[in-house]
Amino acid sequence: MKHINIRKGVDLRIIDEPKFKTNQISVFFNLPMTRENVTKQALLPAVLKRGTEKYPTLTLISRQLDNMYGAGFKTGVRRKGDGEAMYFTITYVRDRFTGTNLTSEVLDFLREFIFNPLISDGGFKLEYLDNEKENLKQAIEGLINDKREYVDVKCRESMFKDQPYGMYEAGYVEDLDGITAKNLYEFYQKTLSDSKTDIFATGDFDDETLKLIEAFAEEFSERDAEYVKTEPAAADPEKTEPDIITEEFPVTQSKFTIGLRCGVDPVSNEYYSLMLASCIFGGSPFSKLFNNVREKLSLAYYCISRVERFKSVMFISSGIETKNFKAAYDETMVQFNKMKNGEIDDAEFENSKRYLISSINSMKDGLSAMEDYYLSQAILGKNGVLDDLIAAIEKVTEEEVSAVFNKISVDTVYLLKGATNEEA
Repeated sequence: MKHINIRKGVDLRIIDEPKFKTNQISVFFNLPMTRENVTKQALLPAVLKRGTEKYPTLTLISRQLDNMYGAGFKTGVRRKGDGEAMYFTITYVRDRFTGTNLTSEVLDFLREFIFNPLISDGGFKLEYLDNEKENLKQAIEGLINDKREYVDVKCRESMFKDQPYGMYEAGYVEDLDGITAKNLYEFYQKTLSDSKTDIFATGDFDDETLKLIEAFAEEFSERDAEYVKTEPAAADPEKTEPDIITEEFPVTQSKFTIGLRCGVDPVSNEYYSLMLASCIFGGSPFSKLFNNVREKLSLAYYCISRVERFKSVMFISSGIETKNFKAAYDETMVQFNKMKNGEIDDAEFENSKRYLISSINSMKDGLSAMEDYYLSQAILGKNGVLDDLIAAIEKVTEEEVSAVFNKISVDTVYLLKGATNEEA
């Protein structure tokens, strides 16, 4: 990846990958997660995408995307530890395949959405704002319809009460009434001028095209801004038993999420051991949780683990019959202790390592996956490429996996308890 510091607080990052027939250009505004602003940050991209001065309607936006050989445009936010990145992304066919300077058109389109939003009476268009507030309200209230994600969100909220990491990135319904067309526009103006900004160009670009992209990046003003720093979640020495939180819901199946604190520095070599440890424990078809909790004992429909790098936490998610909760939880802890004791056979270790490396290699097959990886690297202050990550995973030993697991502590269990079959 080529890195150009355009000016203070503004960076251009070019990922050269000529194997794709498409290119992707993205702008990221890095923002802290605060209770005051998290709902605005969730709402803002949806409102911005509704229209600009030049393209005031969805019909005109769609027509212009079609004119650019079916380019794709999206906006949103991505959680990054205690912060999040609000993004504008456009994907389009490379110039060499269209025989035109399509990149120039794409940059004009992106420039329009970022610098010329549709404004009326000093704020965003009220009709668009009200529509998107209702859409966001439905999305927040509809979280319960995805029980698996709902339990994960509630477990995280319970672990990190009143902290940025515990906030739901879609925001809160009770905040929506206080968001007006004017104060949301003022918030966007501040975001545009004050937040740490990254422009990513991923794909294949000649020198002339790179000059166009660099000129686009230079349109962003200097700002005194840095990335949001996230403190890794270490074990609480005073906590001897996990918090167990039960919420009842009238369904026949139950789901539970176990939140664990890992206390691993995300930029240390120990993090690579944690990646592999999670894969062996519950992150692959060769994992202990899959083979024992699900396959051997049939205690769960799914039972998986994953690590969130920035905060250094692990979440174990399971879907079960309600009557099997204790057995499924106990067996999960049996396998957890086996990991701590180093009871990992060679097949588990090698198959999981190959699976993890294959997953990392697959990131090279997606523009967005590579872009997201290198954005995370930038936020963490790391320069390594994907092949460096693979090389680091290759070096991890079974002893290092066991050692890192002994730093992990079980913090919270969140159970969405369904009715038994008889009660249902």
